[in-house]
Amino acid sequence: MLQSIDQAYVVHPRRWLGVILCLYLLMAIRFAWLTPDWQAPDEPAHYNYIAYIAQNYALPVLKIGDYDQHLMSILVNRKFDPSLSIDAVRYESYQPPLYYLTATPIYWLGNGHLFWLRLYNVLLGVGVILVIYRCLELVFPGKPLINLGAAAFTAALPMHIAVTASVNNDVLAELLILASLLVLLQWMHSQFDNSLSPHTESPHTTQSRSRVYWQLIGLGLLFGLGLLTKIYAYLLLPITVLVIATVTWRNQRTVRSVLQGIRLAGWAIIPALLLGLPMWLRNISLYGIGDWLGLAWHDQVVVGQPRTVDWIAENGLAVYSERAFGLTFRSFWGVFGWLSVLMDERVYTALLLFTGVLFLGLLWSLVRLISGSPDTDMDDFQLWVLSLFGLLLLADMASYIWYNIKFVQHQGRYFFWGVLAISTFVALGWREVMQPLQGLIAGFLALVLAIALGVAGFGTGNLNPWTLLTLLLIAMFLLLQPLLLGVDYWGSYRLPRQFRQLMAHPSMVHLATVLRFSAWVTPFALLFLLDWFIPVLYILPQLSL
Repeated sequence: MLQSIDQAYVVHPRRWLGVILCLYLLMAIRFAWLTPDWQAPDEPAHYNYIAYIAQNYALPVLKIGDYDQHLMSILVNRKFDPSLSIDAVRYESYQPPLYYLTATPIYWLGNGHLFWLRLYNVLLGVGVILVIYRCLELVFPGKPLINLGAAAFTAALPMHIAVTASVNNDVLAELLILASLLVLLQWMHSQFDNSLSPHTESPHTTQSRSRVYWQLIGLGLLFGLGLLTKIYAYLLLPITVLVIATVTWRNQRTVRSVLQGIRLAGWAIIPALLLGLPMWLRNISLYGIGDWLGLAWHDQVVVGQPRTVDWIAENGLAVYSERAFGLTFRSFWGVFGWLSVLMDERVYTALLLFTGVLFLGLLWSLVRLISGSPDTDMDDFQLWVLSLFGLLLLADMASYIWYNIKFVQHQGRYFFWGVLAISTFVALGWREVMQPLQGLIAGFLALVLAIALGVAGFGTGNLNPWTLLTLLLIAMFLLLQPLLLGVDYWGSYRLPRQFRQLMAHPSMVHLATVLRFSAWVTPFALLFLLDWFIPVLYILPQLSL
């Protein structure tokens, strides 16, 4: 049934993409304007990196004293009072330089005004949404609800908007990672499309080899730019080697083909390493031969930043675990300022329940894939891409865990470099529960859970009416959505002739399609509505002087 909506109503998906981009720009510019100066994580340190380049025409060097925990506590507690200087906040000076170099002209043009640098990141966020849409348009050309759903989720996610509306190097890193993945997906698509590797004999072998090699060199250049922007871009290098090797093996099914794939991956890896080499040599000269990323020196400089071992020893593992899961979830959706501005707990409850619905949708989709259901409608290329996205998500989680092993950094924004995989699975999960049977089952489970919570809460006297109401609304929404199906669905049942004739009327068919598409739009529209109110309901009241 969703396929019919894909084709019958979303006939101009790029127009809807334009609507999504306009809504994103409205919300992001609103965040950038209304969020008080420096009230975004690490924004003063990122700004000072740019200012140093703009004023000294050189890259900064991380020094002892560039991080002062006492000073940071004063600045945060006094809400960055303009009478307090942020000039000494320079602990990001070890970061790769590309973002700061590209932002320097904006600093000059805007005379150092923070708002203009925020707008630069907002525009980079537009690129992120566009590249996500293009990646999924390539993978799911006949399923615009997946493409639009992923783009809409990325555009409407409150914390992602907050990140793109502040000064940091994350957004450019996201854009470069996504651009690299787009080229990798294009290479994969060409391999699945004609199963032609550069070593396959054909009348067009020379032309094919040249095209593949140049494509991989372009991929390597994008990788290299990513390495010059953010450290987590390094995780794409082994993933790329694995993907190229396994896809090449798929085409030839020999041990030799795996070695060919590894050699082929070298055309992407070597340009990336060459681009990164000058930065690594500089770091070695500054921080020592074993510290080519500057991470060890950074750990020595940030004295006073909470470390995981010390935090657990002081508060206990149970308290740490509760904070890790709870704050990570909340800050993925939206915790603003310096992790101090929380939304109403009822909002997080609704988001938690929505997340549960999405997981049900993904679980149902996985069951249908494993069982070989004929209506799964996924070809071999799409399944391989989803496997790649699953690998990206695992790498995303591994990098988050690795960072939190050293420091207490339960910030959901650290997952955003894997936003392509995350937004794709969100779109797939929501699309799945909008199927009639899957929606009914998800709605029934939500209803059972609501009844169980209501009975338990009434018995213990600890009834949470908001949780119960939200669950009931979700259950009713999912249980009633099959009523919006058109004649193509209801015509297969033995229903009264008058009802079937009514449902077959062109106006009813059109109305059912519009209503069903509107139902699909609902969570994204609600997120945009939440985005509109966040600055005035939470950020300004809690962060204004």
